[in-house]
Amino acid sequence: MARPEDVVLDGSSLDLERVAAVARERAPVRIAEAAWQRIHQGHENLRALVEAGHPIYGLTTGFGALDGCAVGPDKVRALQHNLLKSHAAGIGPAMAPDAVRAMMVIRLNVLATGLTGVAPATVAALLAMLERDVVPEVPERGSVGACGDLAPLAHMALPLIGLGRASVGGGPVEPGAAAMARANIALPDIAGRDGIALINGTEQTTGIGVLALLDAQALVRQAEVVAASSLEALGAVDDAFATATALAKPHPGQVATSLRLQALTQGSTAVLPPRPGRLRDALSLRCIPQVLGSVRDGLAHAEAVLTIEINAANDNPLFGLADGFVTSNSGNFHGQAAADALDAAANAITSLAVIAERRCARLVDPHHNGGLAAFLIHPEAALGENSGFMIAQYTAAALVAELRMRAVPAGIQSITTCAGTEDHVPMAPLAARRLRFAVDTGRSVVAIEALLAAQARDLKGVPPAPALASLHAAIRREVPVMVEDRPLGEDIAAVTRLLAGLPDPFAGAMPTFDHVDPSSNLGEPE
Repeated sequence: MARPEDVVLDGSSLDLERVAAVARERAPVRIAEAAWQRIHQGHENLRALVEAGHPIYGLTTGFGALDGCAVGPDKVRALQHNLLKSHAAGIGPAMAPDAVRAMMVIRLNVLATGLTGVAPATVAALLAMLERDVVPEVPERGSVGACGDLAPLAHMALPLIGLGRASVGGGPVEPGAAAMARANIALPDIAGRDGIALINGTEQTTGIGVLALLDAQALVRQAEVVAASSLEALGAVDDAFATATALAKPHPGQVATSLRLQALTQGSTAVLPPRPGRLRDALSLRCIPQVLGSVRDGLAHAEAVLTIEINAANDNPLFGLADGFVTSNSGNFHGQAAADALDAAANAITSLAVIAERRCARLVDPHHNGGLAAFLIHPEAALGENSGFMIAQYTAAALVAELRMRAVPAGIQSITTCAGTEDHVPMAPLAARRLRFAVDTGRSVVAIEALLAAQARDLKGVPPAPALASLHAAIRREVPVMVEDRPLGEDIAAVTRLLAGLPDPFAGAMPTFDHVDPSSNLGEPE
């Protein structure tokens, strides 16, 4: 495997793919020279402000509702250490290591703006942790998404003061001081406003959210391939995704999904033009472009929002470099924009699962599956004695019900905190975690559809279209045609792993049309 390219942080140009490269492939990270200069300048500006007697929230004052308490210069180091200790109040299971690495690289990008006043040595130590794969143990639960994802980020920062727990190089979790020593990273002198600069942002939200969103984008492409397989298995009509149909309602996502379905079914012997007795299909078949296209558009919006979020100065106070602007009244740590976008993305993935389950139901129903046996029971198996794929559809239905149960937005769940000082919070991390759950659950529903479509195809003897052959072959490498009943949970798990491990295995075989200008002359797929 080729070594990933260096990811260079400059505070303004980080994208989702490079976050994932650091989080999942351990791509090397460095900070741009111009960013280092801004960090040094910002730290010196902060020092000059303090020496001039300028009041600075969280440096010359206490935190939250304690901001009326003055803190003398001799207590600043204790103030920052106490902040990290007291705010490390998270509970629950530990965040996945890739999500923690994502959180770390995004926070480093915030610090690279130079607007936080953080000490260069503190930035260098956090960068060294990422480079040497020191991954703090961060409990997942406890952030409300305003004044930063305080609890998780405090846990992330604890090893910098020799506390908390962390692993090194994927090894066992150990005390933070031991992990830092093992990685040969000297503890920085966390003082000034270094503690608050490390924790006052949306990085748990974006760390989890960026990875979940990338997985969601992969899932919609997988769902298009699987849906095309169902179209073949059910002998669908192809004008639902004709170019003229798509351009009559040219949402970018609908156009893109229509073109994908054209490419996927090109050369099909089963997906055909309208014919006597088959002019229309059920909506779960003919409205695939409208539903999955809407999912595409929702995810594109979420990507735009998160791209802004991970390149923003999520902090308070903020210190201008060019104009000397100073504010202790910034709300840039508030995660409402991310929460709303991630909530919408989770709902979009729920819609993807809902329509996939409806195709599952059609595939096992002898009244709607084109003459196949009930529940896709093999002709060599005795009906009644064998139940076939009956319960696979039950499982898909149960998963969809769970997705619907979790469909309440996180971003409207504000509960006042900090003695009324923080009287509106967006619960943004809950939205990120809900998207991650939706993607994991939706992938299982799509896997069930893929399993049923493969069985239906084999029972009908319908050869796959060229672009779909690799999917069918991959499924059959994992699970054989079911003749007599066997434990289906194992088959579903195998196909789910297949989809998770192959985010877009068909990109080389056909165009992906991820960015289509609907005003252009589309013509036929190239």
